[in-house]
Amino acid sequence: GTPDDCTAESYIWDVNDPNKPSETLSPASPLCSIEYYSKDPHLIAGGSYNGVVQYWDTRQPGRPAAKSLIEESHRDPVWAIKWLQSKSGEILSVSTDGQAFIWDCRVPEKPVELKKFDHESLTLQPKNNEGGAKGVLGGLCLDYDPQIGGPAKYMIGTEQGTVLSCNRKGKTQYEKIGANTFNGHHGPIYAVQRNPHHPKYFLTIGDWTARLWFEDFKVTSMYLSLIHISEPTRLLSISYAVFCLKKKKI
Repeated sequence: GTPDDCTAESYIWDVNDPNKPSETLSPASPLCSIEYYSKDPHLIAGGSYNGVVQYWDTRQPGRPAAKSLIEESHRDPVWAIKWLQSKSGEILSVSTDGQAFIWDCRVPEKPVELKKFDHESLTLQPKNNEGGAKGVLGGLCLDYDPQIGGPAKYMIGTEQGTVLSCNRKGKTQYEKIGANTFNGHHGPIYAVQRNPHHPKYFLTIGDWTARLWFEDFKVTSMYLSLIHISEPTRLLSISYAVFCLKKKKI
């Protein structure tokens, strides 16, 4: 479905010409997440409101180069999407349907169906979410940087306030999620990001606060923001958030 007051189009802009977009992307359903491919500036991945994952080649922006079939896609909006480090090109997507999928994005010669790796599909249900919600969790945001956390590791912030630390190398669902879950927020987490210089530390934003965590210490966050973050949205980037931190008493 599509919200009645929401256009399905997304735009590519030239900062030197703010009066009109340079290109228009027209998915069947509005995009909720989008990211350029760092290895090829012509490729853009997008996750739609109806759960479909697709990518475009901006040299031919009229339609996606490839997209997932609706019956094999997410059941909820795709709120976060990341290009993964791989030889052929892969996309990681998460949704509030409680699933994380990895898609095969080898560049086709013509528009084709985007296929997911079934053995890589992950249900966001930790084995023991101490201090957090039980059952399947809904994914809202992603952190992935192969230069920081490694090419197989990524983090997911959920609408239940839990952060999951995941590893593609795990053989089972529970091994892929890992034993560590991080609970401190009392509502949805809208952004998560590792420290680029000290990768065991990461930041989260949710319930009007920013929290600083240490990956090996999951009981509680190390710091809590002194000032509440104003108007958090799914588009909020920690990189541009300004906040003060104070040490939390334990």
